[in-house]
Amino acid sequence: MRWDAQGAANERSACGHQDYSLWGFTMKMSKLGYFSEFLLFPSLVLLATLLAFRSSNPPQPAIWVLVYGIGLFGWTFIEYLLHRVLFHHAPVLSQIHERHHRSPLDLIGTPAWVSVLLGVITVAIPSWAAFGFGLATAATAGLVTGYLWYVFVHYATHHWRPRKNSYLYRARLRHARHHHLSNGGNFGVTTGVWDHVFGTALEGRTSKV
Repeated sequence: MRWDAQGAANERSACGHQDYSLWGFTMKMSKLGYFSEFLLFPSLVLLATLLAFRSSNPPQPAIWVLVYGIGLFGWTFIEYLLHRVLFHHAPVLSQIHERHHRSPLDLIGTPAWVSVLLGVITVAIPSWAAFGFGLATAATAGLVTGYLWYVFVHYATHHWRPRKNSYLYRARLRHARHHHLSNGGNFGVTTGVWDHVFGTALEGRTSKV
């Protein structure tokens, strides 16, 4: 899981020295460590997909693409739930996420191997049990694509200054409201659809953009 933040220099100094350790593990990451999932996840998913299509009972391409799309869209709902429920309330994840809210510039997250382990246990194995190996690769690939898109957009909203009225600009504005107006809303990072569905969308002006 990945969290990152950018803010004014005076915000950082106000936070003082931050403790980034959790259970003896350092949560502050280098850029290489932070983005290592972009190398690891696609490689594993591609390998599994190639094995599925070269098996004795390969999935039908059209159905595979459909399941991939469902997984991709399904990630947006999972992203919303993770942020609203777990990142702000679960005992361990909320501690990590709190460091993200307190620290304006640092890249904070868990090691890539932890994300892989969680992905295998919570996504790949259940998908395999439900759909069989072939379509499990499609569902997993869709969810992984959505997750990596979330990591990219989240990083961009904090560290880039995108062109006004672009998709990334709107994402940056939406996420800035979560950080600087209220952390009780705007839980969606890649899209605000589920915030509107569940009534947690925040509107208003913030200078932290």
